[in-house]
Amino acid sequence: MRVSDQAAGLALLDDGRLAEVDGDEGRQLFVFAPQGPDTYLIRTAEPGTDDLTDTCWEVRSSGSQPLRVVAAPCAPEEPRQQFSIVRDGQRNGAPTYAISNHSAYLQNSATRGLILEELGDAPLTTRFRFVDNGAAPG
Repeated sequence: MRVSDQAAGLALLDDGRLAEVDGDEGRQLFVFAPQGPDTYLIRTAEPGTDDLTDTCWEVRSSGSQPLRVVAAPCAPEEPRQQFSIVRDGQRNGAPTYAISNHSAYLQNSATRGLILEELGDAPLTTRFRFVDNGAAPG
């Protein structure tokens, strides 16, 4: 969940893209599978079961369009599926986190939704908080 939007959560939608949602559409339960220090494979899980799916987050480029996160078959060795999740402050006493893939950070764009962008000299403007739903399936 993006820190500045307390009502919306993240979901992989049926069309495969990662987006913010206010309802129950898409896959909203994610499991962070450690791949190294602060590096994770982000898998989807099915609520109410003990099953992880074979769907993971992956960074995709589309020509001149911004980088996006989309659903892809899990491939732990694929660099585009290796996300860094690093604590980056706190808000209202709860930790906040930055999510990145190499040097591109998951940011909210007012016109394009969730994108990944290299920060350069610009500040990180989008941070996330996580809801712990208990032990991970499988």
